[in-house]
Amino acid sequence: MQTRKSTATRIVELDALRGLAALAVVAFHYTTQYGREFGHLGSAPVSFSFGNYGVHLFFMISGFVIFMSLEHTRSAMDFVVSRFSRLFPAYWAAILVSAAVVYTIGMPSQRLPWRDVAIDFTMIQQILGAEHLDGSYWTLQVELFFYLQMLLWFMLGQLHRIRWIIVAWFALAVVFGIAEKNDVRLSYTVHELLIVRHIPYFALGILFYRIRTRPQDRRGDIGLIGLGLLATGIAFQPVYFEVAVITTAIFALFAAGFLGGLRWAPFAFLGTISYSLYLLHQAIGFSLIWRLEMIGVPASLAAVAAALLVTLLAVLLTFLVERPAMRAIRRSTRRRHEAALALAAGEPPAQSAEP
Repeated sequence: MQTRKSTATRIVELDALRGLAALAVVAFHYTTQYGREFGHLGSAPVSFSFGNYGVHLFFMISGFVIFMSLEHTRSAMDFVVSRFSRLFPAYWAAILVSAAVVYTIGMPSQRLPWRDVAIDFTMIQQILGAEHLDGSYWTLQVELFFYLQMLLWFMLGQLHRIRWIIVAWFALAVVFGIAEKNDVRLSYTVHELLIVRHIPYFALGILFYRIRTRPQDRRGDIGLIGLGLLATGIAFQPVYFEVAVITTAIFALFAAGFLGGLRWAPFAFLGTISYSLYLLHQAIGFSLIWRLEMIGVPASLAAVAAALLVTLLAVLLTFLVERPAMRAIRRSTRRRHEAALALAAGEPPAQSAEP
C-alpha cells in the first residue's frame, strides 16, 4: 500500500480540482441559473451551463478523500470530530452572513420564513421540509448522508468489503432509476438517505483511491469503474452519463499523475477557499447581481463584480472562521482525549502551556 506521505501529496491536486469545480458552479449560477430564475436586465452574460455539473466532481473527490480518511482513522469519534470541525463552523457563519445580505439588499423572493432559516442550521433542511437560504446547500445534505453511511460501514468493520458495497450501490441506483423512468414510486426516504441519485459518483472516487493505493487490485477496480459508468447510463438521463464519463476521465488523468500543473499556487489557493466560496456564493451573489443591474451595471460586469466580492468574503471566512474553528475544535478534542488517557493510567493531567 502507498504510504500516507505519498497519498497526501496528491491532495493538493484534489484541492485544486475542488476549487476549479467551485468556480465552475459559481459561473453557472451567476450566468445561466440567475437568468433562468430572475432574468438579467439587458444582455445576458455568456452562459456557463456546463458548470452545473461541477458538483459531481465534488462528489467524486469526497469519495476519494473520505475513504482515505477512514483508512487512517483510529475511532469513529475522531472521524465525527474531523468532519464536524470541517463542515459546520464555516457553514453556520455562512448562513449568518448570507442572511444579513439577503434581508438587507436581497430580492424579496430570496427572503425565507425565519423558521426555514433556523432549520437550515441542521444541514438536513431538505429532508425536514424547509427551503435552503442558499440554493447550493442541497449538496451539503448529500455529502453529510454519505459521511454517515461511510461511518456506519467503518463502525461495522466492513470497509474491507467496500467493493461489494459499491456493487450494491450501483444496483440500487439502477433499480430506482428504472422505477423512476417507468413512473413507479419507491421509498422517498430510502432514496434520500442513501443518496441513490448521487452515490455512483462517490463510489467512483473510492475506486480511484483504491487504484492509487492498491495497484495489485487495479484490474478489478477498473472493472467496477466500468460497471459504475454502465449503471449511470442505465439509471439516469444521458447527460449524467456524459458527466460521469468526463469526471472519470479527469480522475484517470489525476490518478496517472498528469495533473501536476494543478499544484500551481493560485490553483492551490482556490482549493483552500473553495468550501467557503461555495457556501457564500449563491444567495449573496444573486443579491449583488440584482442590486448592481438595478442601478444600470451591465449583466456581465455585475456577475464579475459579484464573483470578486464573494471571493473576498470567502477568503475572510476561510481564514477568520473555517480554519481557526477547525484547529480549535480538533485541538480541544485531542486534549480531552489525552487527559482521559492520562486519568485512566493514573497519571496527573498535563499542564497546558497556553495562558
